[in-house]
Amino acid sequence: MGPIEFRVAPDGEVYFKEGKNSEKRLTRFEKAVCVHVLGLIHEKFPGAWSRLKLLYKPKSNSSAHKDQAAFAMVDRFIRCNFGEHDLLTPDIEHDIMNFEEVRCPLRGKYCPDEGVVCKPQSLIKLSPAEKEVVKLYLWGHTFDEIARQLGKSPQTVKVQLWHIKKKVGARNCREIIKVMRIHNI
Repeated sequence: MGPIEFRVAPDGEVYFKEGKNSEKRLTRFEKAVCVHVLGLIHEKFPGAWSRLKLLYKPKSNSSAHKDQAAFAMVDRFIRCNFGEHDLLTPDIEHDIMNFEEVRCPLRGKYCPDEGVVCKPQSLIKLSPAEKEVVKLYLWGHTFDEIARQLGKSPQTVKVQLWHIKKKVGARNCREIIKVMRIHNI
């Protein structure tokens, strides 16, 4: 599946554009997109998957009700994480989900699903110090620049990146960037 960009229209409908194809409204009959997004949620964000399955149980075992529930899961996940229209990066590209800051009146203390469905958390856990280092590394800073900004030695930064590399299963430090984006860290 090619790059996909989603947007939520002012009337509340969800639209998507795959690659250079024209924009279409997302419905439960867009099986390829729905199956692809559901697979990514299931694989990368099991907490979101479990919560969505609980929220959108099919009314019966009929295929129509199962399709309707699956569509509702995808629709909700998209609205919470990809609803803004931008052209900076596709929302999904090479199975990497590029989450957006979606404006929602329930964000913060009012949304019971924040950190689960909305801005889901990855399974990979980094310490606060590792998160600081990797954030600067993802922004393109060198070991020396990171060390200077955080008041650490370059060797300490290298060791922290080595630990991060091991935690995320990357083969080298450059692959950390890809893995971090795949897992929304």
